[in-house]
Amino acid sequence: MTEEGKYSSDYQCTLPPDLIQKAERELNEKAEWRSRDIQALRDMVNKNKDLHVRTDDAFLLRFLRAKKFEYDRAYNLLVSHFQMKKENPKLFENLRPSAVKHVLEAGVTGVLPHRDKEGRRVIIFRPGLWDPSRFPIDDVFRTNLLTLSKIIQDEVTQVNGLIMVTDLNGIGWAHAKNMSPLYAKRVTSLLQDAFPARFKGLHYLNEPAVFDYIFAIVKQFMKEKTVSRLHFHGKNVQELTEFIDPEYLPEEYGGKAPPFSNKDWMEELLKCDAEFDDEAKYGLVSGSSVDQKPGQDAMECVMGSYRKLSVD
Repeated sequence: MTEEGKYSSDYQCTLPPDLIQKAERELNEKAEWRSRDIQALRDMVNKNKDLHVRTDDAFLLRFLRAKKFEYDRAYNLLVSHFQMKKENPKLFENLRPSAVKHVLEAGVTGVLPHRDKEGRRVIIFRPGLWDPSRFPIDDVFRTNLLTLSKIIQDEVTQVNGLIMVTDLNGIGWAHAKNMSPLYAKRVTSLLQDAFPARFKGLHYLNEPAVFDYIFAIVKQFMKEKTVSRLHFHGKNVQELTEFIDPEYLPEEYGGKAPPFSNKDWMEELLKCDAEFDDEAKYGLVSGSSVDQKPGQDAMECVMGSYRKLSVD
């Protein structure tokens, strides 16, 4: 604190007035308390000697907003985030956009240039464009993690949240065989318990018959709140216009915009190697953990079923 009794801060709010009001209404974020709240989380982080992480205002604010400014929940989310990094060292080794350029070039992951009707960023995920014979599913995970990490830097996205549209066109058994319970657990744990973002909707399009098998695995690890935000559209892509303005929605998804391309997003992300190299310096040194998340003990029963299932 300064001599005047106020908390010092390097943060400069870039939110427009309407989103400042929304943040106060939905996230319990008050401008006059913001510096105090950031410092409270910083104090919690600094007390944990196993945490070697960023403590600048902008970084800590992501976690506070994701957990509606509840200190304990924001702190546990931060620890979970770095615990995932520590428990999956191979995933985070050389975690930089240029290392997954081949995934981006395949068009698997991208982001719409315009937000949806609620001001949320829209990730377009097309796993059917992934060729399992060319690169492993871990590369797909890494690409999505890099994408999420980049877009969550934006304050508007921190407040409004994001949605993911998963186009399952082209998905077959070759893909399903790579969707092990371990991978399903990793993905859902990231989305639900280890990433500072407000996921407001998960939309599925063009679900093939094999999707029932994949979803049966993934759902074991989903919380009720996550399940409530799932939308299954099948071939009725026109339903997406309820969420995304047709003017900005690609034509293959029922909109008026040109066919979707992730070229612009790929070019933007590939400029960020140095940024992610810097992030790689931070992590959980040893020891610290948070409580086991609900649903994780379903892992063994699903793993047993998965091993018995033939998908050849």
